[in-house]
Amino acid sequence: MSQFAGRPRIVAMSGASLLVLALSSAASAQQTTTVTSAAAAADTSPPAVSEVVVTGYRASLQTALTLKRNSVMPIDSVAPEDIGKMPDQNVAESLQRLPGVQIDRTGGQGTTVLIDGLRQNLVTLNGDLFVTGREWAVSGESSNGGSGAGNQYGSLEGIPSEEISGIDVYKNPQASMTEGGLGGTIDLKLRDPLSGPDGFSAGGNIRGTTAEGDGSWTPVGALVVNYKLNDRFAITASVSYDDENTHTKEFQDQNRSQWAWTQSSTGPNPGNGTNAVETVMPNGQYYLVPQLAYFTDQYDKRKIFGSSIGIAWKITDDLTTHLNWFFSREDDTELSYSDKAWFNGQGDASGNPAMPALDAADPYSIDGNGVLQSGTYSANGAETATDYFHTVSQANNFQWVTKWDPSGPFKADLSVFYSQSYSNFQADQADIEHGLYLTAGGVATSPSAPGCNNGADQCAGGNPGYQFNWNNGGTSGLPSVSYPTNILDNPTYATFKSNWAWANFTGEKDWAVKGNLYYKPTFIPEDTTLSAGFRFAERDLNQTFGRYLIDGDLDGVQYAGPVTANTGPWLYYQDPGYSNGNGINIPYSTAVSNPGLAMTVNNFGTGSILVKNPATMTNPSTYLNQIWAGAGVPNNTEKLFVDGLSSFQVKETTYAGYLMGDIGGPSDRYHINFGVRLVDTNLTIDGGQSAESPTYYGTASWNGVDSNVVPVSTSRNYVDILPSFNFVLDLSDTQKFRLDAARVMSPQDLYSLGLGNSYGFTRQGSSTTFVFDGGSSGNPKLDPYRATQVVTSWEDYFAHGALISVAGFYKAIDSFVEQENVPTTIGGVTANVSEPVNGGAGYIYGAEVNFQYALDGDWLWTGLKGFGVAANYTRSQSHSQQNVTFASTNTIPGVSKDALTVTGYYERAGFSARLSYSWRDSAINDSPVGATFPITNQNGVSQVYQIYSAPYGQLDGQIGYDINRWVGVIFSVQNITGSALHTYLQWPNEPFTYDSWGRRYFAGVKFKF
Repeated sequence: MSQFAGRPRIVAMSGASLLVLALSSAASAQQTTTVTSAAAAADTSPPAVSEVVVTGYRASLQTALTLKRNSVMPIDSVAPEDIGKMPDQNVAESLQRLPGVQIDRTGGQGTTVLIDGLRQNLVTLNGDLFVTGREWAVSGESSNGGSGAGNQYGSLEGIPSEEISGIDVYKNPQASMTEGGLGGTIDLKLRDPLSGPDGFSAGGNIRGTTAEGDGSWTPVGALVVNYKLNDRFAITASVSYDDENTHTKEFQDQNRSQWAWTQSSTGPNPGNGTNAVETVMPNGQYYLVPQLAYFTDQYDKRKIFGSSIGIAWKITDDLTTHLNWFFSREDDTELSYSDKAWFNGQGDASGNPAMPALDAADPYSIDGNGVLQSGTYSANGAETATDYFHTVSQANNFQWVTKWDPSGPFKADLSVFYSQSYSNFQADQADIEHGLYLTAGGVATSPSAPGCNNGADQCAGGNPGYQFNWNNGGTSGLPSVSYPTNILDNPTYATFKSNWAWANFTGEKDWAVKGNLYYKPTFIPEDTTLSAGFRFAERDLNQTFGRYLIDGDLDGVQYAGPVTANTGPWLYYQDPGYSNGNGINIPYSTAVSNPGLAMTVNNFGTGSILVKNPATMTNPSTYLNQIWAGAGVPNNTEKLFVDGLSSFQVKETTYAGYLMGDIGGPSDRYHINFGVRLVDTNLTIDGGQSAESPTYYGTASWNGVDSNVVPVSTSRNYVDILPSFNFVLDLSDTQKFRLDAARVMSPQDLYSLGLGNSYGFTRQGSSTTFVFDGGSSGNPKLDPYRATQVVTSWEDYFAHGALISVAGFYKAIDSFVEQENVPTTIGGVTANVSEPVNGGAGYIYGAEVNFQYALDGDWLWTGLKGFGVAANYTRSQSHSQQNVTFASTNTIPGVSKDALTVTGYYERAGFSARLSYSWRDSAINDSPVGATFPITNQNGVSQVYQIYSAPYGQLDGQIGYDINRWVGVIFSVQNITGSALHTYLQWPNEPFTYDSWGRRYFAGVKFKF
């Protein structure tokens, strides 16, 4: 019989599947809204907990090629190069070598993964549920607002790569797979105990690591053991530990929102009863300045512990069961020391001619866009800061998979999954004032300090101000600033001004049950399998944000001021300049009154600065008590108050079923997979909203949390129909053609669903209170991301260990989540509250070229044997309807036009070496910094500026030598060229963020027996 006999039947089935795909764009979003939102589900075909033991990078590439060649779906894989050793230092770093995959980095670590420019991807473990405790995490000073600022979604940094036996990236699904990946599905695979050798075996590595700017060596290691009793029973276990210290040099001016357009020119403030001379710039020229520009040294200590146990038991010839446990824990402590260059520190509005400003009498440069390139800036205030952040994330993942595979036409499997995770984030901050500062009673805390109270516009009654020199660094992303001697490290100027503490807790519990039934009908001439399955799953996520407050009504003294009908005595900000009308200030310390609190550090951007010693900050739950005790007023009333506006619970229940067909067997030149998946999602979102007449535990809305938050519950239901089609044709013994299409969906950002109204406040000038300056809000009616996609490719496996392929992809995205500014009035002040909404549609299309070749064969000159190369290039085009002031249409955030990876390697006679370079072009930013930034111009009109991530390339390398078959030595370097990440605001010479962590080194031994 011809291999293509029965073609009409095949064409009919394929055509029916494609017809369903075409119609589903309209049908897939059948929704009923009672009022709530969604999260994600999880499910795939039976977990293929199979493992191929490989040795060396070349063998790793060959294993990945074999998986790609044999798959009916478009897949790219990463295989370990040895037991307990992935090719790169973590999961994300390994994935970046694959075509179409890019990663974000934090502190030199790969974190989130983008597939074809999209970060809405599903991460699974053996095909289903997987949590790490880092599904949603916050960090940084901005996280104290509770509005989700500084958040990071789906970070892979906490996954111990040593516990993973392989990674598969699917860019088009089949109907049996769990829904949830818009860009694709990343499946992490555990070891199969039955795939190991008989008896006892073990392997692993012990290494040390150090980072540039840190100097200390810390341990990294893994141990994997396997015991195979016989072909029916085996057990495997592993343990890993990764201890890394990193010093990141960071610049950022995105943390404060009061950027301003001004035409002011002022000389240095003379003080002594005389105000500075205020003029306007020559020709009335306007220029743009940030509120504050931070130069920060971050010292991060990260410890990651992982372990896993796998048991495989072949109960009968037909029945096999697998039980897996995967554990991970990350303990991350970060200390940060910052200088805050004082541009518009008092938060004046654009166009205000009174702010301290550029001195036009000195040389300056302003380009045609109004970007301040260099100049001398007058200032009346100066600040440094110490921040302490501590996060503990922990997760347990359990899987029980049982497979029934008799010799007849039927087979089946049943799986049960349970995952539980939590994250505990504790933080506090101390601001140190180096300018003149007055208490609420009008007393100067450090009488000789320069400038005037809180850096106000004018200070006739203050001291002479100072000036600093600024250069924006061109397009490098790193500005520079220089100060007069002794401004930032003089103890007689330093007041420990503002102190506060906060916390964030996230907990998640997930479970899923799924089953699959497979049938190979004997009445169909082709090699055909029909399958059907179900999946029931529940995801329960709790997010709690709180602030630590301390009672300011102590022993009859109203440090917080009189209590009113709407306010209480509790204090969030411990600042002597704040009062509630009675002129009594909160107790405080200076570097003179309490010298033990002072510490001098070398700031990478500005040199020597005086900051607060973090020794008193390592327990935020008692930090406020220590502030008062250090000032001579014992007060032990500090406790955590939950912020009902920023705390919520999301419960998601999904019911999914699918029908799927596979046509084609090992002897056929073709394979067709087609099917449809139906997903019914039910959401309940419990959160809070502000009352019409809010009351507060603290002295004001900005100094605590609301005490009468109104509970709000929203329920939603929607149904998605997700057809899929995968076709592969062998054009020859080495060449394949693929055509794949699907309807895909990815859940909403859970924080955007649950967040209530979160308002921000800022202190202006010498005012003793705060005023409303905007805020953010969630939207429980957000819809999931949905898209229709087509992927096609040609592949030629022209030699052993060799591949050349060309792929094209197109993805039409129904709706992006965009931020909409809603004018809101609080306390007589109107500002924008940002709310997420489902915005305009968009599309991505592009091409990928992949080449891999291992030089081998008797015909080769001996000197070339052992060399090899793996390279890929991706060209992407995208379009979205995101509107900003300077463009009516834009590309999709995160999508770089060009990206490439090139890896060259050598392995021969026990020696191995490789260099790998990954580069991506600029793109609209898609990291936690955001894609847009609103600034009000000099005419009072709010304009939306675009944030771009600059091009980034990183070179990594590794060398090794196998002393014998059991022991080898390895040495590797990350970021050999010391590349830095940076973003810019609208124009390449307007720096926004910059992060440099330098090189990281690893050295050690690997072993197996």
